[in-house]
Amino acid sequence: MTISNGKVFILNTNNLSYVFHMDETGLLLHDYFGNKIDIVDFNIDAIKQKISCQKGTSVIYDKEKNPNLCMDYTLLEFSFPNKGDYRSTPILLKNEDNGYVFDFVFDKYEVRANPEQDKELPAPHNGDEELVVYLKDKSGTVSVELHYLVFVESNVIARNIVIKNLKEKELHVLKALSFNLDMVNRNFELMTFTGGWASEMNEDKQPLVPGIYQHQSMTGFSSHKVNPLFLLKEKEASLDNGDVYIFNLVYSGNHLEEVELSPYGYVRVQAGVNPFCFDHALNKDQSFKSPYAVFTFSSKGINGARSNMHHFVNEHIVASRWKEELRPVIINNWEGTYFKFTESKVLKIAKSARKYGAELFVLDDGWFSNRNNDHAGLGDYDVNKKKLPRGLSGLAKKVNKMGMKFGLWFEPESINADSKLYQEHPEWVIKNAGTPPSECRNQFLLDLTKQEVRDYIVNNIHEILSNANIEYVKWDMNRHMSDIPGGLNAGSFFHNYILGLYDVLGRITELHPNVLIEGCASGGNRFDLGILCYCPQIWASDDTDAYQRLKIQHGYLYGYPQSCLSNHISESPSQQALRHNTIDTRFNVAAFGVLGYELIFSELSKFERERMAELIKIYKNNRHLLQFGEYRELSSNNDHLKYQVISKDKKNAIVAEYGVIQSITPQESILHTVGLLDDVTYKVDNVPVPHNIHEFGGLVNQILPVHLNPNGKIVDIASKHITMPSEKDNYIVKGSVLNNKGIILTPEWSASGFNEYVRVLRDYGSRLYVIAESKDE
Repeated sequence: MTISNGKVFILNTNNLSYVFHMDETGLLLHDYFGNKIDIVDFNIDAIKQKISCQKGTSVIYDKEKNPNLCMDYTLLEFSFPNKGDYRSTPILLKNEDNGYVFDFVFDKYEVRANPEQDKELPAPHNGDEELVVYLKDKSGTVSVELHYLVFVESNVIARNIVIKNLKEKELHVLKALSFNLDMVNRNFELMTFTGGWASEMNEDKQPLVPGIYQHQSMTGFSSHKVNPLFLLKEKEASLDNGDVYIFNLVYSGNHLEEVELSPYGYVRVQAGVNPFCFDHALNKDQSFKSPYAVFTFSSKGINGARSNMHHFVNEHIVASRWKEELRPVIINNWEGTYFKFTESKVLKIAKSARKYGAELFVLDDGWFSNRNNDHAGLGDYDVNKKKLPRGLSGLAKKVNKMGMKFGLWFEPESINADSKLYQEHPEWVIKNAGTPPSECRNQFLLDLTKQEVRDYIVNNIHEILSNANIEYVKWDMNRHMSDIPGGLNAGSFFHNYILGLYDVLGRITELHPNVLIEGCASGGNRFDLGILCYCPQIWASDDTDAYQRLKIQHGYLYGYPQSCLSNHISESPSQQALRHNTIDTRFNVAAFGVLGYELIFSELSKFERERMAELIKIYKNNRHLLQFGEYRELSSNNDHLKYQVISKDKKNAIVAEYGVIQSITPQESILHTVGLLDDVTYKVDNVPVPHNIHEFGGLVNQILPVHLNPNGKIVDIASKHITMPSEKDNYIVKGSVLNNKGIILTPEWSASGFNEYVRVLRDYGSRLYVIAESKDE
């Protein structure tokens, strides 16, 4: 919680402290952010930066009050340009009188015990306390508010700024990042996450070197090119040891993250709205509010910081209505039918999936207007009666009668030229008067800065959701932004579009609070904390190949909990990578999050259908643990990835192990855990994986009395009815064994024999181990 004497400010969570102070010049100087510390009588002499004299050509900020203070090598809590700080600035303003020169000093502060919920921008909810520090420009032209939200149990701090024009003349906000954090370099390494369509969240690491690293999106959205999540860690920090900072932004538009290392060894970290094409004009008494940035710290490595952020997202980002609400198992018809479906066809898909355990049928693209391909129909909301003669209501009733929930796909922000809406309102499309608009995927974007456009979307979606029992919405968006309009508001367009999106989502979630909305933007093109404030889960990627998905989900899990990841199992070979993966591996990847399917169950083999049913039962029996258990990475190298989820009471856990390429000289594999109760007895069971005899190829002849063609009809017929048994890894052990020594698992296949004590992982193979308190002590 916040402690202050008016000059020193101390923000405490359960485990962290954040300290800064006002010096004699009125500047705010940063002192500390790390493990919780005790400061006696606000005496920070021991921890604050010592400034002894002017360095070289540095500019003295205020010679009368402090002849030694030069902003360029001072650890600042807030910075501004043209007064001696030549590092990257968090704020850039301009008006007719001041030009670019503004000089901000401390004015006053207040502590709010019950922070108000933001109305315009999404914001973390249920903060424990808010500190607001007011700065004033010495010319009396502008004020800046620094807001700090404290989340005690999550060990997270959220920050943003509010800029207000106090004078008659127009003020231009050219850059307004949400926070500035100055620290001393400790051999830091930067981790960022980049990618593209169907290739999101690739982990990138680089040591800090003098200069500025910029991580930014300029697509109009948070982007799968660069996620706003990033980490700063000591180079030697590991999964469980060392100092790690995690940063993120509660925003869905163009963003910028900057990390700068100065020649003096000082690190500056900033994040916020990207100043690319940004020029926000303020008249007298108007304000600009930046989105919230959030960050945490742990000296217990990546897992410690990640645990803080996961707790924060589940508790303070996702709406309270969906807190720990178990998500249903989904069957989506998209990869099974694409646009080619009828009511009877999708009902057969739903019925077959229901038989094997699915709980929610989602009708994807193609249900409206003349939408038979991606060239037409977007923007219209009239149901295609040729495909659905009884409409959405009739289809929903039939799905409900099967015992399933019904969900529907929308792409409300986009429009095709071949649509009734475009013919009626071509002016609603985002375009620039100076050039013809560019298409992407045969579509344009609707201009959400226009009130009439937002009303059209809200009214139509509200009508559809009110006239059929629709309990889930997949909210899609499938292109980057281009051709932004000119005019006086051009510099605000990117940001105002996102505000318009939040207005639409906010109104719909208020009208339909019990409809579960899943965010989607060609996969992870808008996977961010802003969307998660309205959509408790997000489609992680259009790539459903298990091998690629494992990497993608691993990237997201650095800062987003598994409850937010929507993961589907599709056909093998995957339609994206044409890679074969076993049913079990596809399940073992998708199970850590919200499980869904994009295939036609009736087209699977009998063995596959039965195996799917068994795996869905396993998922349902462990659903709360898989969606909301505390996630912890156990190990990661080129050959294996292991992680666990564990229950709050530490009595249940699941450990996952993923291999990459089968080795003929495998090393011992040890099942170990972190955080189980040492004195509790646990039952450990591997999830058995039956092996199709086709996996063994010609080796089947080593156990047969006669030689058979391994690709012949006899073996093919036998494979539909006979499987080779899985290994047996079943144990009763104390938690102390699992936490310390671990269990030595049965050996992996090494081409020297097969029996019940051999684990056959194959390339890209995997295993799950279910750990539960033993009741038979």
